[in-house]
Amino acid sequence: MWDYHWWWRSFIVSGGSALYILGYSLFYFMNKLEITEFIPTLLYIGYTGLMVFTFWLLTGMIGFFAAYAFVRKIYAAVKID
Repeated sequence: MWDYHWWWRSFIVSGGSALYILGYSLFYFMNKLEITEFIPTLLYIGYTGLMVFTFWLLTGMIGFFAAYAFVRKIYAAVKID
């Protein structure tokens, strides 16, 4: 009847741009940086993970609220007689 899964789908899909940032940061780490020790590698991956997660939350919330506003708008225009 009601597809309530669109909430999660809109959140996850709009946050998918964070995967690009994750992929590029790993590419940058492997090809451009010359870090060979364990602790600097751990710090880079940890801070990159925090940044990617925060970016995913931010873009996911923006996408969710945009989809929510759109759904509210189109259902407000439906006349039930």
